[in-house]
Amino acid sequence: MARQFSSTVQSVERAIAILKSFSQEKPERGVNELSRELGLHKSTVSRLMITLERGGLLSRNLETERYRLGVDLIGMAAQVVSYMDVRQVARPFLRQLAETCQETVNLSVLDAGQIVNLEQFVPPAYQVRNIGWVGRRMCPHCTAAGKVLLAYLAQGELDRILLAGLERFTPHTITDPHGLQQELMQVRKQGYAVSQEELEEGLNVVAAPIYDHTGQVTASVSVAGPAYRVTPELFPELAARLMDATAKISERLGYGKG
Repeated sequence: MARQFSSTVQSVERAIAILKSFSQEKPERGVNELSRELGLHKSTVSRLMITLERGGLLSRNLETERYRLGVDLIGMAAQVVSYMDVRQVARPFLRQLAETCQETVNLSVLDAGQIVNLEQFVPPAYQVRNIGWVGRRMCPHCTAAGKVLLAYLAQGELDRILLAGLERFTPHTITDPHGLQQELMQVRKQGYAVSQEELEEGLNVVAAPIYDHTGQVTASVSVAGPAYRVTPELFPELAARLMDATAKISERLGYGKG
């Protein structure tokens, strides 16, 4: 049965369909069979597969002229696997932090210049406004988790994010690139970041980095709560608990064992 494609991103949808057609049962695919399976002209399938090959997403068997998934997909898949590994390793520590701090704890990563929450643990005694943020995307400059991850970016990557502009969310949001860079220097110096009502008024957050086996900062853990509970006076104590937890998570991810 021919597959229906929308006209707006037709070539992309067709390329995705080709990539998804590969499986353990069908590790190699040919132009003719995919043409029949997808209901596309052979020349269209051929052009797309050649393009995917040039991009490293497909690899051609020179003997059979059939295609397999390319090695460049390994690097992409590794990023997803690393997220899943971090989640699995971090969960017990996140749960313990939420219980000991009695505040909401989040695990976050930087993806395409935005912060994404992968996990969240909320102590049952509290129902605060920042519940249900798993999967939510946020600007990094106004969050403690984002500042942690920005602080350890290569300068070129950081510059690209800064050039996109720093949106204001509250009167406390840092919107000056120089001011943000100064704060990121402080994050690197002290090993943790804070956000004082910068994303939402009334919400304070403290965050610390997680390192992977290569020594790169791969994620951050944050403790968030109402400003009347998570006060600046408590930041050092929360930071110490966070850094103890993230050090243990990092160790289990292989950090410091190379």
